[in-house]
Amino acid sequence: MERQVALQAKHMSPLDNAEISVIAAPCFKDLFPDNINFFPMKMNRSRRNLSLLFNIQRVISLTPFDIIHAHGHKAASMLSTIKPFLNKAITLIATAHNVKRSNNALKKMDSVFVVSEGIQAAVQPIHSIVIHNGIEPCSLPSSDRKKFCKDLNIDPSLPLILGVGRLVKTKQFEHLVRAAKGLNANVVILGDGPELNALQTLASNNVRLAGYRADTRSLLYIADMMVITADRDGFSLALIEALHSHLPVLSTRVPGAQDLLPDSCLIDSTNEASLRPFISRHLHDLEQLKQSQQTQFHYVENELKIERVAERTYAQYAALLSPNTL
Repeated sequence: MERQVALQAKHMSPLDNAEISVIAAPCFKDLFPDNINFFPMKMNRSRRNLSLLFNIQRVISLTPFDIIHAHGHKAASMLSTIKPFLNKAITLIATAHNVKRSNNALKKMDSVFVVSEGIQAAVQPIHSIVIHNGIEPCSLPSSDRKKFCKDLNIDPSLPLILGVGRLVKTKQFEHLVRAAKGLNANVVILGDGPELNALQTLASNNVRLAGYRADTRSLLYIADMMVITADRDGFSLALIEALHSHLPVLSTRVPGAQDLLPDSCLIDSTNEASLRPFISRHLHDLEQLKQSQQTQFHYVENELKIERVAERTYAQYAALLSPNTL
């Protein structure tokens, strides 16, 4: 979410009459260019923390904002709490980046954005506007497949399956690791996180946990498919980065994947006995798999460029304000 906010801020800031400010934890400052007004704040406190709420309200009161845009349910909850103390002329917006049990925080907003049709369905009956996430084009050259496989001590002649993301429970990488056993392919998971040790214990000989890689985007060009086994997601950047690289994706039916992928590429069960043959069927005809996602490749390349997404967001801002404001 933070990465997406930073990308949109960066590409929105050059637009006509746009002045962007961000309130976020200090660790995210380097994500934002110098022309963004950055207000560092310790955000790992409870959404009910009075000191945090007061600090946010104070920053807002000292700056003549036209719009306050809360990203995520926690930010929306805090904005809802301090709404009575804000200038009534300020337009309040929230973006839901994931599916949550409660959407009460969104009800006090003047407008609600969502990053996928799946989340839009989840927040009903609250009216919302879908603005998909966007990405920048990859600036890295394609990696060397033979060298990559040699470094990981895997056979470069076998199909290469990637899993990409933080190693946390909601990503459910354990299903991919279990399904890999017996597949005539190598599975490499790129990412780090608290589930690393548990996944290493499950891993068979054809699975590698490669950790965080700064060159992940370049590795997408040398793989044969990506598999996503998350049980919940908003609109995965890994998904659209893969499609942008013309790497086909198999995914569970999570928001984002449901919006983009053909039904034949959506995983109905992550049970080992179901997932392994599902992946195997697609491995047997990788060219057909790639052909089935040509429309998705084209859509991501043309419609999910971050510049287009930032322009759509800014157009929604303009529509919410009086004609003379922007």
